[in-house]
Amino acid sequence: MRLKKIDDTQLLILIKNGNELAFSQLYDIYWKRLFSYTINILNDKGLAEDVIHEIFTNIWIKRESLNITSFENYLFVSAKNRSISLLRKVQFTELDETIITTLSFAPEIDETTKSSDLKYIIENATKELPTRCRDIFFMSRYDDYSNIEIANYFKISQRTVENQLYLALKHLRTIINRTMVILFIFSFF
Repeated sequence: MRLKKIDDTQLLILIKNGNELAFSQLYDIYWKRLFSYTINILNDKGLAEDVIHEIFTNIWIKRESLNITSFENYLFVSAKNRSISLLRKVQFTELDETIITTLSFAPEIDETTKSSDLKYIIENATKELPTRCRDIFFMSRYDDYSNIEIANYFKISQRTVENQLYLALKHLRTIINRTMVILFIFSFF
């Protein structure tokens, strides 16, 4: 089912109000063109899919605060910027992984963060995810479905499931890290 032909302003209003049909229509309108554009920059199908899924996930998560006059301009500029940024980061990926694995929180943070607090933070952070992304995350992490089973359930590719899990986990890490910094700051007061 599709909405009647509407302009970007009307589509933005519907998306801001949480209309999933409008969001789905936006995705359907631009996905193929964005994919072609992004793959020309990255020369990697998987990375191009990741960039596009990240852009659309961010639109959904930040929908209430969006101020976009042209979705086409916004999407293509975002795809270009994220692709270029990704190309720059690829050079440092192995070094970053080494650094991240050796990081640990200060003891004050570890002590102040209990598992119940972390569970609460995760539950609230998942509420910000798009519905399908959240469903895929819960099926994978809480219901122990494999990626193949989730792909079959939603009739999507296994790669799409992997991308959605990647975006969900990236969002959760961002929220958890932000919360940890706040807890660390407050532990000194």
